Amino acid sequence: MTALLSILLAASIGSPPPIALQAVRQRGMLQVSFQLLAPLPEAVESALPSGAVVRVRYPLRVRSPRRMWWDRKVWRGEVVATVAFDPVTGRYRGEVALDGVIVTSREFATAADARELLIAPGPVLLALPPDRRLPNLMARVRAVFSSSTKWLIFPDTEGTDWVETPVSAPTAQESPPPDEAHLTG
Repeated sequence: MTALLSILLAASIGSPPPIALQAVRQRGMLQVSFQLLAPLPEAVESALPSGAVVRVRYPLRVRSPRRMWWDRKVWRGEVVATVAFDPVTGRYRGEVALDGVIVTSREFATAADARELLIAPGPVLLALPPDRRLPNLMARVRAVFSSSTKWLIFPDTEGTDWVETPVSAPTAQESPPPDEAHLTG
């Protein structure tokens, strides 16, 4: 039994993360970019050329670790990458939204280009309030392909595990000048 548990633990430690995540501070803002490394589920792949609207949701969290209590919530939101095939034009229309606000909208000629938008939606900028620009931050993201309920009670989500990365401490060059402090928050 112990050998089986150690094999399972070693396998879980050795597996690569499902998402590549990078978070960089930029003058009171946080630029977060991520790319899905795991393959898209077969249901998503087959729906892409069918004309159905295909969405990949990326819940995003920024937290500040604490020793005594739970981590402090700094920011939370959701990036949604959406692709739909238009049979009249023969092109794919894609958009990326951050908390319901469209930040990118493009058209693609091929399914491979449209798939790239679902896998790597591009960097997003998050405004950090002045009181939440803490030196020790962690960014977390995961990919959610579908959500539902089983037996009308139990939530069921198909997606990846959470991936977390530390955000580097701000430097003097990254902090806003005193005149701009009220504009960036």
